[in-house]
Amino acid sequence: MPRRTGQTAAALCLWAALAPDVSAQNHALRALRIPRLEAQVQVDGRLEESVWSQLEPTGDFLQTEPDEGAPSSERTEVLIFFDNDKLYFGFKCYESEPDKIVARLDTHDARTNSDSVDVFLDPFGDRRTGYWFSVNARGVQFESLLTEAGMDTTWDGIWESGAHIERWGWSAEIAIPFKSIRFAPDRPWGINLGRNIVRKNERAYWQFVTRFDGRFRPSKAGTLEGITGLEPGRNIEVIPYFSTRARRGAGSPLGNKEKYEAGGDIRWGLLPNLTANITVNPDFAETEADEINITISRFELFFPEKRAFFNEGSNFFATPLDLFFSRRVGERLPNGEPQRIVLGAKLTGKVGPWSLGLLEARTQATRFRDEETGEELLAPAANFLVARLQRDIWANSTLGFLTVNRDQAPGDTGSTQRAHAVDLQIVRGPHLKWRNQVAYTQNQATTEGGLHRVAASTEFSYETDEWEWQAEYKYIGRGVELGDLGFEPESDRHSAAASITWKPFLDRWGVRQVFLELNQDISLDTSGLTQDSGSDLDLSARFQNFWFARLRYSYDLVRFHAFTPDFGRLEPTRIYVTPRLRFSFNTNENRALYFSYQFLWRKFAQFRENYYGRGQEHTLGTTARLFGRTRLQFSGTWIREFQLDGTPFQMRRLFISRISHQFTPKLRARTLAQVSNSRRGQDFSVNSIVAYDFTARSALIVGYNHQRRSPAEPSNLGNEFFVKFSYLFHF
Repeated sequence: MPRRTGQTAAALCLWAALAPDVSAQNHALRALRIPRLEAQVQVDGRLEESVWSQLEPTGDFLQTEPDEGAPSSERTEVLIFFDNDKLYFGFKCYESEPDKIVARLDTHDARTNSDSVDVFLDPFGDRRTGYWFSVNARGVQFESLLTEAGMDTTWDGIWESGAHIERWGWSAEIAIPFKSIRFAPDRPWGINLGRNIVRKNERAYWQFVTRFDGRFRPSKAGTLEGITGLEPGRNIEVIPYFSTRARRGAGSPLGNKEKYEAGGDIRWGLLPNLTANITVNPDFAETEADEINITISRFELFFPEKRAFFNEGSNFFATPLDLFFSRRVGERLPNGEPQRIVLGAKLTGKVGPWSLGLLEARTQATRFRDEETGEELLAPAANFLVARLQRDIWANSTLGFLTVNRDQAPGDTGSTQRAHAVDLQIVRGPHLKWRNQVAYTQNQATTEGGLHRVAASTEFSYETDEWEWQAEYKYIGRGVELGDLGFEPESDRHSAAASITWKPFLDRWGVRQVFLELNQDISLDTSGLTQDSGSDLDLSARFQNFWFARLRYSYDLVRFHAFTPDFGRLEPTRIYVTPRLRFSFNTNENRALYFSYQFLWRKFAQFRENYYGRGQEHTLGTTARLFGRTRLQFSGTWIREFQLDGTPFQMRRLFISRISHQFTPKLRARTLAQVSNSRRGQDFSVNSIVAYDFTARSALIVGYNHQRRSPAEPSNLGNEFFVKFSYLFHF
């Protein structure tokens, strides 16, 4: 199978390289020139200052959805100028039914599903990267960095915006300080503008965006001229913090204590597109807790990074192989406490054709008690060093190098690990992508050498409006160990997969688009034994009311090792058949009330439970947006498991609820509550905060956390109260 997949990928690469580039058929690129004016603007969204009447508006937006290429159903005018310090945008969003404007108040960067306007800027004019700014009809801000491959929503810029609803529609003002972004002086910028009209499910853009692209593309932006005579300003941010917390009712008496912490972050724009971040004794108390995952797997479960310091700029360290997983820094110890990070430093950005990512973090040596044996153990201090260098080649392709190092003094847990890799990513237009990486790893956990310490990956995709082909192959040698460094839970593997998807756009009979996917995958160990293999058939449809439904059938063979006889009559090592039938649907996310449902029937083997049987799973979710400022989210999962003879084995349940309320644009509250139970016991947790946001990166936060397991475990958090104050000083 790996050989056939490799031959398929090679053939597709050759065919795609010779195929015409459909992107050349796009609309001609637009251009506009803006004036330099000196004016005092109060950024409140009202467009009352006289400077706005001096400007010539631009408009003529074209739809991406629902009617590709058609003029926008509502008129939009945009006014733009700049002065020595800022770039200003004024939007006039005319409405034939202004009482139906959807305007929801929520926290910064929240997905509000509201009427909104967007600005994309490519200040270097290189058609590779840029900034995306968005503000909705209630003034809620969203920003991110954009590349051809995707977006980095972790970037937080300092900018101003305001919105105001009028009798004729609504208006918005945006002011972007030049010192908050990086740019090349005296050079044309890339630009695009957008508008979302939620009640019509309409997205429209100033520079036409095809349905296939679906979002801003730096390579297809228009041109912004006239910004000259400026130099990138100094951009230094200092964010000190102070926090205090108290814990009671912890699983271990040693956990009941008070803490007082202080530290801070420094950000410094060293060069036009190169930023240094330093954090001293960081505190992540306000970070939302992980959602409980009741999946039972023989492999480690993945939980996404949520800590701001590691999230921002994480795209600079992303490669086809997950050689660096930032959650390895400051992981939770067996007693439930995270290991303290005493210092972190990061340098990210771009200089000419070179992209650079450099991260170093040091954790503190921590003693903890093994509650089962009573023995006192040591988690030694560890130093993490990650360096990433990437070179732009051709139009949108890159050649890169990555080294990840974890050095730790000898101790009771952990080890020294290293990984060094090179990667080549070839992108041709919007259709062809080919990502490749080869890595060599070093660790103290295995004596294997040579190719057994090598990991390699190649992923190919070619996508058009109607078809998508994908093929991939991955090799992880049996001497590869990344448990304290990255996230590649399988080793000793040859894995390959290939898929083809047909996705015609119908827009008739109540259906907008259908998707039919065929997939085949296989995984072998390095001795040639099949570890798992399977086929998938997937049929889904997006309807004209923007509901979505999906039906998927999978047939897999999985080898499980080392079953014990606890639940009887299972061979120690065996290939198990695990077919699955999955059905799901969801309603339109833009509406005030949103529902989703999923049903799963399957046969499966559970390594943890030493069990092979059948199961039925139901998951129901709903989101309600109330009064324009409250969001309620609830999901429930019910899993019934049976032995093959029909004997009930266990019932597992998971309930998750989120409540968030925005009192004012700056004052907010949120609560995440979770409960799960199975034959092994029950988990219950609450994570809640009330916060006043002074800016995007400074706030006063009061919080409460609770976590309890039954039967009780030493790692139980108990009840924790905390207060954190941080403030941004921007120079």
